[in-house]
Amino acid sequence: MEGAPSPAQFWAKLRYTEERRPENIVAWHPLVAHAADVAAVVEALLQRTLLRKRLARLIGWDDLAEVHVARLAVLAALHDAGKANHGFQDQAFDPRVRSPGHVRPIVEILCADEPARWLEPLKIGEMAGWFVSEEVFYHFLLATWSHHGRLVLPEGDFRAHYWRPNARRDPRAAWRRLAELVRLWFPAAFADGAEPFPADPRLQHAFNGLLTLADWIGSDTRFFPYAEETEDPMFPIERAREGARRALQSLFLDAAGGRQALGDEPVGFRGVIEAGAPYPIQQACYDLPVHPQGSLTILESDTGSGKTEAAVARFLRLYQEGLVDGMYFALPTRSAASQIHRRITEIVARVFPEAHRPPVVLAVPGYLRVDEAEAVRLPDFRVLWDDEALRYRGWAAEHPKRYLAGPIVVGTIDQVLLAGLQVSHAHMRAAALLRHFLVVDEVHASDVYMTTLLERILAFHLAAGGHALLMSATLGSVARVRYATKGGTPPPLDEAEGERYPLLTHVEAGRQRLETVSAASSGREKQVTLRLEPIASDPQAIAERALQHARAGARVLLIRNRVEDCLAVQRALEEAACDDRSLLLSCNGQPVPHHGRYAPEDRRALDAAIEAAFGKNSPKRGIVAACTQTVEQSLDIDADLLITDLCPIDVLLQRIGRLHRHARPRPKGYEQAVCLVLTPAERDLTRTIQPDGGARGPHGLGTVYPDLRVIEATWRVLEGQNLWQIPRDNRRLVERATHPAVLQQIVREKGERWEAHQRHILGQEAADRYVPEITGLHFERPFGAHPFGRDIAPRTRLDEDDYRVELPEPVPGPFGWPVGTLPVASWMVDDELPEEPKARDVTPFDGGFSFVFAGRRFHYDRLGLRLS
Repeated sequence: MEGAPSPAQFWAKLRYTEERRPENIVAWHPLVAHAADVAAVVEALLQRTLLRKRLARLIGWDDLAEVHVARLAVLAALHDAGKANHGFQDQAFDPRVRSPGHVRPIVEILCADEPARWLEPLKIGEMAGWFVSEEVFYHFLLATWSHHGRLVLPEGDFRAHYWRPNARRDPRAAWRRLAELVRLWFPAAFADGAEPFPADPRLQHAFNGLLTLADWIGSDTRFFPYAEETEDPMFPIERAREGARRALQSLFLDAAGGRQALGDEPVGFRGVIEAGAPYPIQQACYDLPVHPQGSLTILESDTGSGKTEAAVARFLRLYQEGLVDGMYFALPTRSAASQIHRRITEIVARVFPEAHRPPVVLAVPGYLRVDEAEAVRLPDFRVLWDDEALRYRGWAAEHPKRYLAGPIVVGTIDQVLLAGLQVSHAHMRAAALLRHFLVVDEVHASDVYMTTLLERILAFHLAAGGHALLMSATLGSVARVRYATKGGTPPPLDEAEGERYPLLTHVEAGRQRLETVSAASSGREKQVTLRLEPIASDPQAIAERALQHARAGARVLLIRNRVEDCLAVQRALEEAACDDRSLLLSCNGQPVPHHGRYAPEDRRALDAAIEAAFGKNSPKRGIVAACTQTVEQSLDIDADLLITDLCPIDVLLQRIGRLHRHARPRPKGYEQAVCLVLTPAERDLTRTIQPDGGARGPHGLGTVYPDLRVIEATWRVLEGQNLWQIPRDNRRLVERATHPAVLQQIVREKGERWEAHQRHILGQEAADRYVPEITGLHFERPFGAHPFGRDIAPRTRLDEDDYRVELPEPVPGPFGWPVGTLPVASWMVDDELPEEPKARDVTPFDGGFSFVFAGRRFHYDRLGLRLS
């Protein structure tokens, strides 16, 4: 409606020319029209996506009947009924009015005297029979009205004057009209004899997420422009249904077009692999049985065996068979996500016809990327795309809370884990994820907290009939059994060592009927010679050793566990190289290390630089790159020689995956793969164990990698066998350094301090498993039974959070690109955090700049971010 509403007209949304004052209102959207918009989107999501079957599976049904779809749509139509209160409506007419909002006033009715009397105009009583009990109905009402991303509970603050008729309007009359309309819009909902919704709380949580997503879509004026008031009772819903249909198609939530474009012939690996036949392990992954009620697969295969392509091929099979609507591909780091996003974008472009090609969204905060296009963020939350079509393709990329609503999404594991934490819009994330084939790459067992969060999300996803794939170079038997059997007992050491490799572990969603399949991977065997070098604390010696090999023509990848050690070696390399800087990794003509403390723009440049120097088509020349864990995953790089700090054996195998990765000519003397493992000069780690059992050893031993039992076991494996056959030995190597029997034997041998350390590690693991009980969502409890904590800040990774610090305006960075944000590790700022992560006192200098944040000055140049 153009102009401003009258006090007697009930509005849902207002448009202002500038400042939010009554005289600046230029248009308004009627409350009943917005109710129809959101109800129609819920209806469409349940009719045009797999969410209908997913919600049904959560309560043990095969499908939702039309009557149940209609009933959920009716609840959706009531989601903004709270906007009828006087306090909310009056803000359109008096700038002095402080609105109470529209959620809390209606939620507080639930704790009023005789709530049924107050809610009677909405005909709530007629809906109570749709549920097995009034208690279940109560939790559904909370799920309906808490649709802004956070749970809202009644606090005993009911204010009757918001709802009583006055000279301006009658909220109860608005409710009576809305109740009459929903009966006309969804007559099937009021049919007798339908089975009531059961008490399983998981449906309540999923419905809240579905409704929150629908509210976001239903508020998009591209599909739901402000409507005219009309006497025609069917006009609002007819208009809304057409808008919902266009929205789901335009935003690619409706997968029907993509499926039809692929045709009936299975895609297989056509276009997924550019040339040649798939490796046997890839084909085996594709050929696994399809369980219509959901499944979990664990793929263990060596680096370079095409796990990414296997995952995409499996996704396409499930997609063609109508068992998933999309895919979320989760990576451990932002850099890895950016790299895999590029690869999957290329695959999707080869597989799908352009007219029906689903967008590939990059789900990394700070980026605005879909397919190969990037957008610019403008003031007032606006986003500028180069092409009008990208406004629709990039919808999910525009806000992190919407990431999981994209059709094909590549991002960090954090976005998945946020679906299980008490954070804003967690339920929407979890519900949107139900449509997807969930792929988690680089799964490890070392982070108990993240593993516990992932297990909770998997449990919800599988309960809804979802499909998931976990991938790892080698997963220890403890972790594999835990994921595949919901916490079963791992096999004895000898049996664990004898398990086949590569291996596919496949189980239906109930995780009862487990099957395993083994097949060859890339067909390439790699013999690696490992040599222990006790010079980890001597950066000059390390630099000289690396340059010696580079001068012989070798590409030398040098990986350190800590950024500080990486920088120490980088400085030593620059000093030892003298004027021959061509031997060092460079970016835009400057020698650089590769680690995570760079601005996103510069990190992309560093990734490109190291792939140019170490990639598949890189020139044959000697070069050294000093790096951290940032090069372990996803970057397609290939070294002639690897120098690495001592680390847990599964991490070490991951790093070795970057050694002789491709079949190509090697410099003379480097035809065989060699890995130099840097160790402390002192062999005994006992001295690094603190009185409380914690450990603070050098080079990340006890800190970056806290479990010294695993470090000691890995060290022993290295001492006992210096020639490894990869991937043939992978299984045995991992079990000999991670199996509980091995770790227990080390503790028995090494005595009291190690017993204290084991107690510390096990205690920390128990605490890390318990934290999600406090900070996590509880899908198994009724919606509202577990309030969001007010004094906690749920995190996806313990002790690893970065603050994205914003500069007042972009500043030229060390490589020539403007820098607007920088990642600052939490340990760098202690507890003195400002209210907003804004930098101040930015001081440019030749080659970089400095700034102040949280009372500390930081220095940023070609070596990255560090404290001044």
